[in-house]
Amino acid sequence: ARDRERLALLQPGGAADRPIDVESPAQVDVRAESHPCPLCQGSLRLVEHAAATVDGVRLRIAHLACTVCGVRRQMYFRLSEPLLH
Repeated sequence: ARDRERLALLQPGGAADRPIDVESPAQVDVRAESHPCPLCQGSLRLVEHAAATVDGVRLRIAHLACTVCGVRRQMYFRLSEPLLH
């Protein structure tokens, strides 16, 4: 279980220095809940979605709980800059 947790922290979104890029805040909830629990592969339920600044970078943080094993985790997201044409 500890090894799986460490691997999850190294995945995109697992830490503030590896956020997942999304185009809008509305995508955070859907994307976060689409990932399975890294420990038991159960469904993750969104507990809270918050905005924060970490090391000068504006992030969205999804606070999640597994519906099977109950483990709590965070996933980090960054809003993509809109493309200017």
